[in-house]
Formats: sequence, structure tokens, C-alpha cells
Amino acid sequence: MDYIPNIISGLRILLIPIFALFLINNDYLIALYIFLIMGITDALDGSIARYLQCETLLGAYLDAVADKVMINTAFILLCHMDILPYYVFSIVLTRDLIILIGIILNNKIYARHYMKPIFLSKINTFIQIILVVFCMFFLNNLVNLDYIQDIINVVVLTTILSAVEYIYNYKKDILLKKCELMNNYEPINNTLPKKY
Repeated sequence: MDYIPNIISGLRILLIPIFALFLINNDYLIALYIFLIMGITDALDGSIARYLQCETLLGAYLDAVADKVMINTAFILLCHMDILPYYVFSIVLTRDLIILIGIILNNKIYARHYMKPIFLSKINTFIQIILVVFCMFFLNNLVNLDYIQDIINVVVLTTILSAVEYIYNYKKDILLKKCELMNNYEPINNTLPKKY
């Protein structure tokens, strides 16, 4: 049972190239169904992990990688199809690179081997999925693009704000680490023998 969340995340990763293949081949309905399944698994794996109390570092990384690859793959394909503007993909990719750099710093410099997504980041991911689903609905002639700019604006706003919050948290971690080192530092004067 403990492996179920990781299996679901792995399934989402395996579905990404299949989704891309159908989208490229203009099989929009099947691509929509596949993306909806991936979106559902995104919510499902974390909920199951918390319910079963089997949250692991591997599961956290697997879920994050699945999310980033799923969203960025969908965005770049939709940009190439002129459904979305390229600046949306650029902003989302830049934020993901900021997160990646922060994770590398935590792991390599500060030896903090954990991932804790902020609440705003979860909202951002949800809105990004909504944007892709909306675009897929349009490709299947289920909606028009009247409100797509509003959704894009929300995605851009939440992406930038979450990136700023991550940067703030990284800087705060650095400051706390420096304070910790200073507190553990023993001045050399205290180690010298005192003259009476």
C-alpha cells in the first residue's frame, strides 16, 4: 500500500509522452482524456500518501517531477500550436528553474534533503492545469477563447508570486544558516589562557 502514491506518480510520467503524441497527431479528444487522467492523478497521489501516512522523499520528488514535466510539455505544445503565447511558457519554465536551483542548494550546501511546496505553489499548479484543460476544451470545440486571457493572467500572477516567495524562503534559509554558524562559533579569545 505504501507504494501506491509513487506508482500513481510514475503512471502520470508514463502518460506524458502518450498525451504529447496524441496532441501532435491532432487526436484532441483522446489527448483531453489523457490529460484529465493526469490531472486527477496529480491530486490523487498526494491525498493517498497523506491518508496512508506513507509520504516519502522519493514520492515528493517523483510528484514534483511529474507535475513540472506534465505542465511544461503541455505548455510548449500549446504554444507551438499558437493556442498559448510563448511568454507563458517562459515564465513557468523560469519559475521551475528557480525551484530546481533552490533544491540543489538545499541538498548540496545545507544538506536539507526534503521538499516542502508552498501553498501558493499548489494553487499555481492547479490554475496551470485548468489553463491546459481549457485549451484542450477549445481544441475539441467545447468552449471559445473568450476567457483564456483571464486564466493566463492568473497563471502568470501566481507563477511570479510563488517564484518570489520561493526566492524569499531560500534567502531566509541562507540567513538562518549563517546565524546558526555564528551561534556555534566560539571566539578565539575565549580559548586563550587568561593572565592574572
